[in-house]
Amino acid sequence: MATMTEKVGAMGGNMGGAFDDGVFDGVKKITVGKDLGCVSYIKIEYEKDGKSETREHGTIRGELKEFAVEYPNEYITSVGGTYDHVRYYESVLVKSLIFKTSYGRTSSTLGGDSAGKQFMLEGKTGGRLLGFHGRSGQALDSIGAYFFAPNPPLKLFNREGGNGGSAWDDGAYDGVRKILVGRGGKFVSYVRFEYAKGETMVPHAHGKRQEVPQEFVVDYPNEHITAVEGTIDGILTSLRFKTSKGRTSPAFGNAVGRKFVFEEKDFKLVGFCGRSGDAIDALGAHFGPLLAPNPAPAPTPTPAPTPTPTPTPTPAPTPATTKVGPLGGIKGNTFDDGVFDGVKKITVGADEFSITYIKIEYEKDGKLEIREHGTNRGELKEFSVDYPNDYITAVGGSYDHIFSYDTTLITSLYFTTSRGFTSPLSGETSGEEFNLKGENGGKLLGFHGRGGFAIDAIGAHFASASNSSSSPSSTPHNKVSKISISSGNGGIEQIKFYDVEKGATKDGFLHGVKGTNIISTFVISNPPDEYLVSVESWYDSSNVFQGIKFKTDKNGSDFFGYKVSEDDGTPFSLPVKDKKIIGVHKSADSNLKSPGTYFVLTHSSSHKVEAVGGKGGETFDDGAFDHVRKVFVGQGDSGVAYIKFEYENNGKRVTHEHGKKTSRGTEEFVVDQGDDITSVQIYYDKLSDSKTEIITSLAFKTLKGITSQPFGKTSANLSLLEGGKITGFHGSSSDFLHSIGAYISPLASPKMLRGKWIQVEQKGKTPGPRCSHAIAMVGNKMYSFGGELTPNFHIDRHLYFFDFKTNRWSIARPKGDVPELPCLGVCMVSIGTTLYVFGGRDGHRNYSGFYSYDTVKSEWKLITHVNKGPAPRSFHAMAADDKNVYVFGGVSTTTRVNTLHAYNIVDQKWIDLPNPGESCKGRGGSGLAVVQGKIWVVYGFTGDSVDDVHCFDPVQSKWTKVETSGEKPWARSVFAQAVVGKYIIISGGEIQMDPKAHLGPGTLTGGTFALDTESLLWEKLEEGHSPRGWCASTTASIDGKKGLLMYGGKSPTNGRYEDIFFYGVDSA
Repeated sequence: MATMTEKVGAMGGNMGGAFDDGVFDGVKKITVGKDLGCVSYIKIEYEKDGKSETREHGTIRGELKEFAVEYPNEYITSVGGTYDHVRYYESVLVKSLIFKTSYGRTSSTLGGDSAGKQFMLEGKTGGRLLGFHGRSGQALDSIGAYFFAPNPPLKLFNREGGNGGSAWDDGAYDGVRKILVGRGGKFVSYVRFEYAKGETMVPHAHGKRQEVPQEFVVDYPNEHITAVEGTIDGILTSLRFKTSKGRTSPAFGNAVGRKFVFEEKDFKLVGFCGRSGDAIDALGAHFGPLLAPNPAPAPTPTPAPTPTPTPTPTPAPTPATTKVGPLGGIKGNTFDDGVFDGVKKITVGADEFSITYIKIEYEKDGKLEIREHGTNRGELKEFSVDYPNDYITAVGGSYDHIFSYDTTLITSLYFTTSRGFTSPLSGETSGEEFNLKGENGGKLLGFHGRGGFAIDAIGAHFASASNSSSSPSSTPHNKVSKISISSGNGGIEQIKFYDVEKGATKDGFLHGVKGTNIISTFVISNPPDEYLVSVESWYDSSNVFQGIKFKTDKNGSDFFGYKVSEDDGTPFSLPVKDKKIIGVHKSADSNLKSPGTYFVLTHSSSHKVEAVGGKGGETFDDGAFDHVRKVFVGQGDSGVAYIKFEYENNGKRVTHEHGKKTSRGTEEFVVDQGDDITSVQIYYDKLSDSKTEIITSLAFKTLKGITSQPFGKTSANLSLLEGGKITGFHGSSSDFLHSIGAYISPLASPKMLRGKWIQVEQKGKTPGPRCSHAIAMVGNKMYSFGGELTPNFHIDRHLYFFDFKTNRWSIARPKGDVPELPCLGVCMVSIGTTLYVFGGRDGHRNYSGFYSYDTVKSEWKLITHVNKGPAPRSFHAMAADDKNVYVFGGVSTTTRVNTLHAYNIVDQKWIDLPNPGESCKGRGGSGLAVVQGKIWVVYGFTGDSVDDVHCFDPVQSKWTKVETSGEKPWARSVFAQAVVGKYIIISGGEIQMDPKAHLGPGTLTGGTFALDTESLLWEKLEEGHSPRGWCASTTASIDGKKGLLMYGGKSPTNGRYEDIFFYGVDSA
């Protein structure tokens, strides 16, 4: 799209020679010279079509200062300064200059002093600076500028939102390739747009990145965004996009507030404008004409043929194809990808209801082409094909009527290849099952169907078998004839599969390392007439197979290795409905690990998690491997300067290094065999001597619960890479490590918990935002007491309750011994229909006692005065069983404590239980849970956040410090907590205290984890809310599901939330 400009200025004197640099794509750097109290010189480094061009004006002399931007993400939006009469030159000259950018940055004052007449040059919409004009000679006499300005045929949609932050205008491009949207609490805090300009991509980013952004990819140039929808609640709260292909993105953010729509018939989105600081305050857009595709040129007339009877060559036949389906529902938008040469990779998204999304990577004439359908949400699984050596021959799955949407949708999908491999099952099989195939094993060439919010229906184009590329092996691997199992003291060491080919037994897949112990054989007669239909196994706490047995459609084996025992490990089974088990797919290892990755299911592909940190340096991408075995980290003066990874792939070691080594050497973190890195803690900041953010500290955590030392110093910004096994890294570096991201593959052990987050709707007037309060459930009502809005200052003495039947708040009747103090840092539990409230303090550090509230009689009762029960405290933890209220830890009037007390509601007496001793230091903000009669203390703050877990057995009157492993969360405090069966669920919390202590927000997180109190394994659950701490939480049962209920809390910007979230457990 042609550049549109607005010429502004020039400001200053009328001497010197005129100059006009014209219009460029943008400005990367400006150098300004100062001499005799004025601007003597200016040098501008422009960019035009990817190349740098320099222009200079004035005379080089005096002190030089530079101002650079992170172009193209950041650009200059304003040019300001002063001009005045300078006696030395007897002329009016520009005395000083300042520049403002789309990131809200302002340069220092460049040139001389700022005395004189002030000016500020900027475009009408906050457009980017494109060029300068003015007058110069011995110095800079005057200066003006060109800015981007929308003119016809562009259609400008004015900014919607507030007036905060700084104005920016990205301008107009050929189209939009990708949009990333990041949240910060309830608002949209960050956006990144990847525009198309010819064959190149131009990125622009705005706001402050807090949570990991979500992305929406456009199939440019075949697809364009035609509508932008959003909501405004003071600032931007949500965004949604529609395309020319009828696709609609998910809603990014919370759709709260006033709605706006940018849409113009026969126009497409070509650019954004807006205002931003730490959030996106306002958003506008540029739309350009959506041109119809050029018609194909008319064929050139062919001269009449001569009478000579020349035989006409026969044209190459069009490949014969078969169109199958679609099967499924009748709603959604119709799509038909057409016919390609083949399929290389398929990514499928699924939520708890249906298949939501499918992305297909086709190959056509040696080029990659991508098509996407549905809405990208839920769990993503990838299936890659060794194309062209292998190809997909069947598409299977199911479809069912989904009552939540009142429509029929595809509920599951899987794919089978010419070599007999079957993909992981995406979704859950329900309703009518199907298996789409071409004639005689024809190759999949394309998809068609219907999709919108989900995949409504699906069909396929197949080639006839004669047109399909032949596989290198004429016989697919679907005739397993024999299985050899080697077992030893450590469990199953090796499994070897044998195939039948042309009547002879042939070596097949080998997995594990051959042991020297017992070798057993299971023979399958007459394959393929007899075939495997299920596998049963069990594995120990380190996920090593201890025993395994097989079943065919006609026969079954005994256990090989050790027989399953409920006391020894975890059972695992893999029945295969209406399919055969055709082989295995797993890398070699010293023992067979990770149940679920062997039979039928190939090992899930790693997904690439976006890098966090700064935007500088050269990018690197190591790719994904089997394991990360060692990490070497070298420090610089301000942050991490160097990093080296030692990976393992197919038993071989591979190293990749990035950054620059310094004289300080390196520190090393070694990952043991049988263990893997599951989480990386990253601190980054923009330091005084760096132009962009750099990584200042790294720490690593493994599946076995081992945590590295922190390599470097903590800083302002924290991010966590987690969610499975980390198999590789990517990022950017120069003399420092600027950013780091990871490849993460799902852990193969079966899920302990399955559930879903929902945000609970609140109608009418609410109690208002708060943190440091307490909630408890009685029946279908959630009671809330205490809290703070302003740090360290109480709110009120009301007892509120939220009715889940009406979704409305009320205030409980204040009758009886109503608590005298409005409290923060208070705790509350329920037993039956009675609430028990203990401790807390007001803004003047006056502490409260122990009260009960009878929800039937609506009556308060003072049980023990503040000076007669356990020592006064705040930010303690409380839990209850059917007879006792337990209080642990907290911050007393003088110190943090580690005492445990119990109040028996029958005897109406307090009991001081044994002290845990120094192994469990005094702490505040910990979790306290009663699980199967034992009392658990989880994490907390002792002066630093800690990640220890302790258990008290009331029967034995004994404390035990327990060692946990798995996807262990980082140390934290003031998190949400609930108990479901044998599981303790925690969510959110503060990882690092703020330098201002309770007055600041601290470093908050949003991850959710479950601890199995029997196996002592942690598991990371689905994320469902923004980072927060100091929230109120309890165990609740809502709509027949038990889970974690949380209300309010402190935000990363030190604000207060008032939302309600519930994680309902489907299975445990």
